[in-house]
Amino acid sequence: MPLAVRTPVNPAAPPGTGAYPRALNVLSRKETAVQRQLRRAGLAGYEPLTQATLLTVAQYAPPHAAVYDIGAHIGLYAALVDLVHGAKRLQTVAFEPTPRTAKLCRRLRDGNGLDFDVRQMALSDRSRTAELYLSLKAESSNSLNAAHRAHTEAVRVPVGTVDGFAERHGHAPYLIKIDVETHEPEVLAGAAGVLREHRPWIVCEVLPSTDPAAMAAALSHLTELGYGLHLIHPETPWPAHDATSYAPHVQGECRDWLFAPEPLADEFYAAQRAWLRAVLACGKEENVLVPPGEPFPRDWNAPHGGPGAPPRPRRGPAARLPRMWRQAVGR
Repeated sequence: MPLAVRTPVNPAAPPGTGAYPRALNVLSRKETAVQRQLRRAGLAGYEPLTQATLLTVAQYAPPHAAVYDIGAHIGLYAALVDLVHGAKRLQTVAFEPTPRTAKLCRRLRDGNGLDFDVRQMALSDRSRTAELYLSLKAESSNSLNAAHRAHTEAVRVPVGTVDGFAERHGHAPYLIKIDVETHEPEVLAGAAGVLREHRPWIVCEVLPSTDPAAMAAALSHLTELGYGLHLIHPETPWPAHDATSYAPHVQGECRDWLFAPEPLADEFYAAQRAWLRAVLACGKEENVLVPPGEPFPRDWNAPHGGPGAPPRPRRGPAARLPRMWRQAVGR
């Protein structure tokens, strides 16, 4: 059954954002874990803090900057960045090694008329061909780490590095998102040159099951380069951690981090809260769901009014938001 989700509109975003479609076709309500969660809760129910942070950092990216979505799954984040900030002509690249999921990523891109690049490959600390272990839990838990989830199958996939890809294609990333199911330290190791020379912003998942020694080594390298390690959390400001103080914070509900190459200013937090309000307005009641074979309603993806236009009212009271979200956005 085809599903489209409402896209966030932020009246406080700078004029360069431009107008963009008010809905994103995510193809199906139940084919993957991500689509099932979008069906249950809308865009607001799928890692809203992470979405808001990515959209905020991309807002400050210079025109034609590169964005890498590593572990892209169906390409939701790559699609949002490309759709919302398309006026900047950002060079967004989605890396997804699982063949079936990468195919869905391409379908999502093409079905929405987007421009981001899709690469069916994994990234790590060195180039090779490796086994990708297919999780019994969900395709969103597939990993190069055999110990991450129970599995009965594996597929051989091409593996590259951030440094190698950036050198070959001539565009070092301004923003990197990493969600690779405990393989994050290896991805960061393979980005050593880019980190040193170009200092991208990084949004990175850190799971409790990630090898603590490998993660600590990766984070030590980042702090030596002057990065601040910030747990992405509803309450701001986000304290900066180091390679030793971060560990107690990986056990909670929030598991994504912002590795920032410069201190986070009040302007950043204000922009992030504005995007969070916009994402939280895209709840389940805003989904567009149609029977198989039926077209979406007329004007289902007509453009938002663009920056400066008033936001569409929520169809439900703000009290439906979890308390921590209401506190985060001042509702």
